[in-house]
Amino acid sequence: MRKAHSFATLGAYLLLSLGIVTAEAAENCIGVIPAGSGQDFWTAVGAGANKAGKELGYSIYFRGPTDESNTNAQKDMMDIILKLNCKGMVLAPNVAERAKDVAALKSRGIPTVYIDRDTGGADVLSVIATDNFNAGKLAAREMVKALKGKGNVAILRLKKGVPSTDDRERGFLEEAKKGGLQISVDEYLGTSVGDVRINAERIIKNAGHLDGIFTPNEATSLGTLIALKQLKMSGKIVHIGFDSGSYLIKALASGEIYGLVVQRPFEMGYQGVHTIHRSLRGEHIEAHNIDTGVVFATRENMNQPDISKLLHMDYGTLSDTLPAP
Repeated sequence: MRKAHSFATLGAYLLLSLGIVTAEAAENCIGVIPAGSGQDFWTAVGAGANKAGKELGYSIYFRGPTDESNTNAQKDMMDIILKLNCKGMVLAPNVAERAKDVAALKSRGIPTVYIDRDTGGADVLSVIATDNFNAGKLAAREMVKALKGKGNVAILRLKKGVPSTDDRERGFLEEAKKGGLQISVDEYLGTSVGDVRINAERIIKNAGHLDGIFTPNEATSLGTLIALKQLKMSGKIVHIGFDSGSYLIKALASGEIYGLVVQRPFEMGYQGVHTIHRSLRGEHIEAHNIDTGVVFATRENMNQPDISKLLHMDYGTLSDTLPAP
């Protein structure tokens, strides 16, 4: 009984938060479920999906778990959207078992597109994401350049088993070693900013001399930056992170963080909805990975128009330049 009550409460909250008011509207919907919520990255995914929905005449139902490690919450949200008879699903899977859910959707004629990461094994239309391995290598090359090929570096990871950050960390590690850097710390921090801050502060305190730090996503970058500020070390270590957000942008401008690998989450949401639409129209979608690309932002280039738009997630300006897939 408690489980049913919880599910009903979650469903009611979802309907309220997304403004779902009629059964007719629900029947012309596409569900967009990120791996998490509360971070600017996922907000940008939702903005891109909503832009595409308005262009194509779909209601977009966007909701993600508060913690990326909460796999049960993501499954509950998928079930709710299924009950709303949505026509397709854009999903950032937070566990490999989502492949079974994707198969169940397909058996009911509901296509799925993966965004941000590919957990493998799922029969999806496409995977629209950053080439995470090469993005990690890019971060390492910039670290090697900043440290002139010498120095002790920490890789402060997110959580084992998250495909996107696993690939970034692997790419960074390979390229950093190739460039002559010494990996003196290699630790996991956790998925929430609070856990990251606590763990990063402890690890950095005990690490000895560090010349550089790499963090592979928004939460690890933000939490580590806060830890460095509390330790009065921000700006004294070459810190290269991922993604953006107001706090990270201010730190970039002040020199407290050296550089950010900035993804295109808006485009992931936008192209994800367009790909579902094309499938529903009967177009053949050749299954393949679509690399949405990254830029490396620094204090020196952050005001260049193309980089500034991505950093600040200028949705209106970006959507004007995005071609329909």
